[in-house]
Amino acid sequence: MFLVNHSLHIKKGEIMGGRGSGNWYRWDKKGTFEEYKRLDIRQICKRKLLYPGNLLSCGWSIKGEPSGDILVAVKEEHLLLIYKARESGRDWKNVEQKVRIAWTKCHYGGSHPWFKCPGCGKRIAVLVAAGTYFLCRHCYNLNYSSQSETELDRMYRKARKIRARLGEEEWLKPKGMHQKTFDQIRRQLNRAERMADMAFAIMGAKKFGITFEDLV
Repeated sequence: MFLVNHSLHIKKGEIMGGRGSGNWYRWDKKGTFEEYKRLDIRQICKRKLLYPGNLLSCGWSIKGEPSGDILVAVKEEHLLLIYKARESGRDWKNVEQKVRIAWTKCHYGGSHPWFKCPGCGKRIAVLVAAGTYFLCRHCYNLNYSSQSETELDRMYRKARKIRARLGEEEWLKPKGMHQKTFDQIRRQLNRAERMADMAFAIMGAKKFGITFEDLV
């Protein structure tokens, strides 16, 4: 099993990742939920790996480069997480963390697994390692990235979404796309990029106390 870019992916036999990557313009930025290594019990269950006695080998990567690994031992009523962790400026230490599992019945039959957060006891689908241990985002006081987006974030996200429709060579019309549609998407992209540049300039001016009068 392999945890790609802080999300779960099984390894049989944009992406951005890592705290702060892709957000160099965010001064004094608070970390968000998506920036840390995560463990999602739904993905383990979906792949039918949540059965007692199973041992999962997992890892994380950032832009294809390994950034950590973990062993997950499935027990009758809990998971045992085995990994190494270290706090800033300290040596690595071995960690064994027990995480209980709770089950709730589904309306149309069957049952749904949840983690019981080791910190607060809440039922949660995803645990995050924003510190030494895997806890829920509430324990680490983390927001989703969409909850802390600035106007600049929204403009860049909009531009990325539009650019994705054109592919890697955004200046060339994709095969099968009408010229009118291509021209319209290009205009939307140019507009979104201009708005992002404007938002960046405004954010920088506010950060450094620059006023309009200083620029004229």
